[in-house]
This record gives sequence, C-alpha cells and structure tokens, in this order.
Amino acid sequence: MSDYGTHPTQYGDLNKDALYAMYRETVYSKLSENEKLALLQETVNRDAMERGELGSPKVKFAEMASNVSGNTANGVISVNRDIAVKGIQTVEYQGRTINHPIDDYNIQTLNTVLHENIHCFQDQVIDGTIQIDNPQLTAEYSANHFTESIVFQNQNYQLGSQYLTGETTGGYYMYYFQATERDAYFLAEKKTEDILQGIVEKHGMEPSFSAYAKSVTATGYEAREREAIQLFQNTDFVKDLNQTLQNQYYGTNKPVNPRTENAVKTEMIETNRAMYLQIKIDNLQAMKEENQMNFDYKPVTLDEYNQSLRDTVNAFYSHSINDPNMSKEDALKSTGEMAEKYLEAVEEFQEAQNVQIQSSTVENATDEIHSTNTLNTENSVETEVNSSVLSENGAETTADIPIDNDGIDDGEDCEDGLDP
Repeated sequence: MSDYGTHPTQYGDLNKDALYAMYRETVYSKLSENEKLALLQETVNRDAMERGELGSPKVKFAEMASNVSGNTANGVISVNRDIAVKGIQTVEYQGRTINHPIDDYNIQTLNTVLHENIHCFQDQVIDGTIQIDNPQLTAEYSANHFTESIVFQNQNYQLGSQYLTGETTGGYYMYYFQATERDAYFLAEKKTEDILQGIVEKHGMEPSFSAYAKSVTATGYEAREREAIQLFQNTDFVKDLNQTLQNQYYGTNKPVNPRTENAVKTEMIETNRAMYLQIKIDNLQAMKEENQMNFDYKPVTLDEYNQSLRDTVNAFYSHSINDPNMSKEDALKSTGEMAEKYLEAVEEFQEAQNVQIQSSTVENATDEIHSTNTLNTENSVETEVNSSVLSENGAETTADIPIDNDGIDDGEDCEDGLDP
C-alpha cells in the first residue's frame, strides 16, 4: 500500500523564499519536532510537484542506524530522527553511548529529503506511473531497479542484482554512480546549493552553511567522481558502469571498458548474494517474531521462488536461441549451465525453509515447556532454546552479521548515508 497522496501542512501558504528561510540554523534549531516534520513534508510536497510526480510521498521520522540519514519505500520517506531533530549521531563505543554533534544538520536534512524524493520520482518513472521526455534516462533507471539478470563471468553463469549495494573492493563508487543514486546525489546536491544561495542572498551566511559547503568540497559529487576515475583508471567510469548494467538488463553488447565491466559484474553477483543472505536472516528473525508477537509474516513460498527462477532461465534460453552471434549448440549448452545454477538455488532456498520449520518446531516445543514452569524458569529456558536454534542455523551473533552499507538508498528500500 503506497502512501503517495496529498499531505497538507501549516506551511502550505508560505512562498518559496519564506519556506526555505526556515532552514536557517537560527530558525530551524528552534522548531519543535512536529514543526520540523511539517517543514520537511512541505519541502517534499513542492519538490514532488516540480518533478511532475503523481501525488507526494509521506515524510516521517524514524529510529535509524547512525550512518543512515534516510530511506524510502512505498511512498514513504523515513528520516533519521536523531540527525534531523537533535542534530546528533549516536554511536555505541566500548559500552558507552557517544553523541556526535552535526554542525550542518539543518542543511544535511534538507539534502536528505530532496535525495529521497528523487528516488520516489524514479520509482514512478520505472513503474510507468509517470512518463518523462527522456527515453535514455528511463532506460537507465529501469536497468537499475531491484531485479536480477544472468551474469556470465569467469566461464560461469550466475545471478546478479541490477541494483548495486557496494559489496566489493571499489563497490562504494559503483553504488554511488549507478543511475538512480547518481542522479539522487547530484540533483539533491545541486538543488540544496541553489536553495542555500537564495537564503544567503537575503539573510547572509551562517556557520552551518559554511560547514555544509566544506563537506560538499570534501565528499560531494565532484570529489567522489574524481576518486572513482582515479581508482578505476577510466575517465568514462560513470558512463561505462551504467552501460554495463543496461547491457545486462536488455541483452545488448555496447562496448565498455573491460576492467570496469568486470568490476561491475563482480559487484552484481556479490550484491545478489548479500541480498539473499539478508533475506535468509530476515526470514529467521521474522519467524521468531511471529511466534513471539503474532506477527503476520508471509514469506515467499518454494513454488513462488522456483517459478521466478524458472522464468529467468526460460527468458535466458529465449534470448540465447535468438542471438545471431550464438549457435544453437552454444545456446543449449549455456542454458543447461544456467539450469544447473537454478537447481542449486532452489535447493538452497528449500534448505533455508527447512531450517525455519525446525526453528518453529523447537520454539513451539519450548512454549509447551514454559506453560509448566515458573516465570523465572520460563525466561531461562527461552534464552537457552533461542541460542541453540541460532547455533543450529549457522547464524552468528548480530555483531558477526555484516551490516548493509549506507547505502545503499534507496532505490526503493535502500538507505542513504550522510554522504549527500
């Protein structure tokens, strides 16, 4: 259920200059939490209208990891409450909670909602809700959504993700400059600078403005692009990155830098693996929550997963058999290799589901034991059983589970960090 729609605020009658003037540190810092939220919502309302979105996403504050400033999903923009309201990053270090102040939190928050609304705009372009007069950009966005394609690398066929989360060496730059993130970072940075320029012309400079300008110089779009070009030794890195994703998605073969292409394919494969690992972890956690909290969780069934991979293999066969550069024998051989990968993936998924069933059985048995014990004994048994289930499943403590980087951002469920 999407939360796109009309979200009126008390600032709806303000003109543009008066609205943006509220982001001055001297004003923003004195706003209540509800007033800050209304300011961000009104900013998104107007940005959505300017971009031609159908409706406006809803803005809300949420508890998030300290390195995540915001994310978007289903027409909702979630913003880190600590950063946007309190102007701090909360970090746990050696058993202590450290609150790190953010000097330009007012402007970073403005940048965050603009960045996330661009992802909302992109989602509407991808799903066909709106059409834009730029078929090339539409093609780039569609090839950079949360979907899979078949990647041929190192003489093997593997499933790869079209959206990249930065899992490999240099992967952060592939995350940052993939089409959806590229435009979200660049366009949000550009509009934030334009807004700041208008504020300064009317009200003068403030320390937070200078702090933001300094951060853009050090870690903004142009700085990141220079770093990426140097790392990959390719002046067309951004172009080749996105062409590789399009080649994979559309089955084209437009020439790109071989080193960049290899790096992108590796990142596609590793991102896909990381996503499936996270799905397994989430499924186990959701299963536990369902038993403890009666949470109505509905995981993907084996038949549904099987059919989705079967469709992928069939699509690959159809593409291969009609490829004028591939013989019939090669097409059949390649499809056979992909079919083997498909069977392996189904077996892995089935094993994961069996683990969930075992976990559910153990926890149900534990509930029966609890009913005959005292409260203290009940808590003791629950802790021991939950620990043993985690051990059986091969899952380690949360400290050992890799946390998704900033990221990733959201395309749809991606989280964007403080690097605007």
